[in-house]
Amino acid sequence: MKRLIQKNLQPTNNMKTKLTVFLLATALICVVGCNQKQLKKPASTDGEDAAAASMSEDNVRHMAQVFAQEFAAELKRQNLTLAGGGEGQTGSLKPIEPVGRPVELKSAPDVMAFYAADPEGFTVAQPGDLPSDLEWVNGSELEEFASPDAKRGGTFMEYTSDYPRTLRFVGPDANGAFRSHMLDYNAVYLVMPYPNGDGYYPGLAKEWAVAPDGRTVFFRLDPDARYSDGKLLKVTDFFFGLYMMRSEHIQAPWYNDYFSNEKFENVTIYDKHTLAIRFYKAKPDVIEKIAGLRPVPEHFYGELDEQYVEDFQFKFEPTLGAYEVKSENVKSGESITLTRVAGWWANNKRFFRDRFNPDAIKVTVIREANSAFELFKKGDLDWHGLALPEYWYEKLSDDHELVKNGHVEKIQFHNDVPRPTWAVRLNSNHPVLSNQDIRVGMNYALNFSAVIEKCFRNDYERMRTVADGYGPRSHPNLKARAFSVEKAKEQFAKAGYTELGSDGILRTLAGKRLSFVFTTPYKRLDEAGVMTVLKEEAKKAGVDLQVEVMERTAAWKKISEKKHEMMLGALNTSVEMYPRFWEPYHSDNAYKEDKKDRYDANGKLKSGLTPKPVTNSFTLMADHEIDGLIERYRASESLNEITQLSHTLIQKIHEQGAYVPGWVRPWYRVGQWRWVKYPKDYNVRESREPFEFHIHWIDSDEKSRTLKAMEDGEASGAASIRVFDKYKLD
Repeated sequence: MKRLIQKNLQPTNNMKTKLTVFLLATALICVVGCNQKQLKKPASTDGEDAAAASMSEDNVRHMAQVFAQEFAAELKRQNLTLAGGGEGQTGSLKPIEPVGRPVELKSAPDVMAFYAADPEGFTVAQPGDLPSDLEWVNGSELEEFASPDAKRGGTFMEYTSDYPRTLRFVGPDANGAFRSHMLDYNAVYLVMPYPNGDGYYPGLAKEWAVAPDGRTVFFRLDPDARYSDGKLLKVTDFFFGLYMMRSEHIQAPWYNDYFSNEKFENVTIYDKHTLAIRFYKAKPDVIEKIAGLRPVPEHFYGELDEQYVEDFQFKFEPTLGAYEVKSENVKSGESITLTRVAGWWANNKRFFRDRFNPDAIKVTVIREANSAFELFKKGDLDWHGLALPEYWYEKLSDDHELVKNGHVEKIQFHNDVPRPTWAVRLNSNHPVLSNQDIRVGMNYALNFSAVIEKCFRNDYERMRTVADGYGPRSHPNLKARAFSVEKAKEQFAKAGYTELGSDGILRTLAGKRLSFVFTTPYKRLDEAGVMTVLKEEAKKAGVDLQVEVMERTAAWKKISEKKHEMMLGALNTSVEMYPRFWEPYHSDNAYKEDKKDRYDANGKLKSGLTPKPVTNSFTLMADHEIDGLIERYRASESLNEITQLSHTLIQKIHEQGAYVPGWVRPWYRVGQWRWVKYPKDYNVRESREPFEFHIHWIDSDEKSRTLKAMEDGEASGAASIRVFDKYKLD
């Protein structure tokens, strides 16, 4: 937020304060410059501020801290505030009238230096500087979506196929399946998207207002918000959130880019409960974009260094959500139990009451899919997915004893969301798959229609493009290439694969076979026959697929490091107004080299580039024209232009052939024990999984009755096989 320079400042104060600012900046820079990369220990987990355990730097750091405190005191004595300046300025000063209580920064020297290095990005203003003409809203017009009949208590029994490699929220290995329990389905953000339609409901902010510029949003924090360790949320934790997300120490390039100062231009703090965040563009969904800035508890970390990834590998960051992970509930390699935060601050808030009902969620590691299903049938797990037809029709058929006797319910719920991207991604950096003719040929050689028919009993539908489910932003008529042996071989011949070997596999004249390692992290797909069908059908087109079914974490590690040749898998998609293209398809995320070094003078991709790990560019696609279109798409503020660019990008990516659309299912199916209860409509429109919005509860009395009935060989009630199609699309 740009601030005007007042012309009536007293010369002595002005000069004195500027000198103070200069000395502070100099001192901080010296501290950072003197850092000899000596490692600091992480903050203690008891929630108290942790002093950095540096060795030769202690005295210097102490002096800088004292100096920073004296600087803040001097500002207070002079009744002045430091704020971001205008063009070409590093800051400006203006006299203020005492209004409320201004916020003081008391961060570690490295953090203070980070803020000082970007004076236009971090502004500490005065309460009286808050615009008086804002239109504040609070989502009060929206209806609650949880049930007042919900009951608290019990332990919800869940499972995961692999033990998490970390409890960190960001950095290497932090994107595993367990993350949804800790963060995705647990975190409370400034505002929360309403899951039954348009709008937002209060989260950490009790009200908010969009500025006339369309890219700045003001928030008033809920004063009750506190972390699971009992510490109150501080408005300065939003400053620290950007410090962390931009740090190279978290080893997370996606976060570094997404939260860069090129996108999140400024955070202004007005008082301990009021802040404003300015985005780089007046995007149509600017509120949701800005609200994605998560506060990070500064009292827990203090500051970051090279040891962050290792030191916080299995330390759970204090959360503002309902569930936390305590060290005593971590059974290495076996299970992790999340427990409900005692006296959770949002217990009685309008859109959080009657949610997050179980006292605990026990997530047990069960690596074999069949074992998990057997444990579900015994009642050791409260639910099991029935998306695969063999589970819905055979393993838990309508005449199964558990279903007939009313012990277990079968549910099919139609939702309305962008679907997980089940597809084959071809590594365009591979010596053979770098050839576009080969990639397009593989699109014709992978028979997903046969998969849908033979493995999914035609319950699923063929995915059309890289971006389905975004309404007008999805391509209106483009479809995936249909299986064709003739067209596949025609493409392969263009790349020199013209000879058919005695084994039925195409070869070049030099004898090189058309063969690829085909990796998947999903054993259940192999068990359902998906990999076998694709392998057998591809052979008809002269392609040898060497199926590699790996343990999930190991497979995603291989894929993340870009060591795969072709992979079958899915990424979850967010419920958003328009799709994302930069993360998976811009060359920034494919290769380490600078953009100017990726392409030659004619815009052609150079050879010998270094794949960039830990990004979502699993196709390693890089195209100069597509890069430019994505950059225009990201910069656009017009929904019409965004729509047109989206259509163009979908078409261009289709032509590249590195992404082979698989399947989608317009619903999810689950089996659940009758003691797991839900509201009358079962779930919200935008739920992607049954327990994403935590509106279920455990009826402990019903559980006792059901277990007793089973013991006595009696029915618990009538069979319950229900289809909820309120949100079904025509």
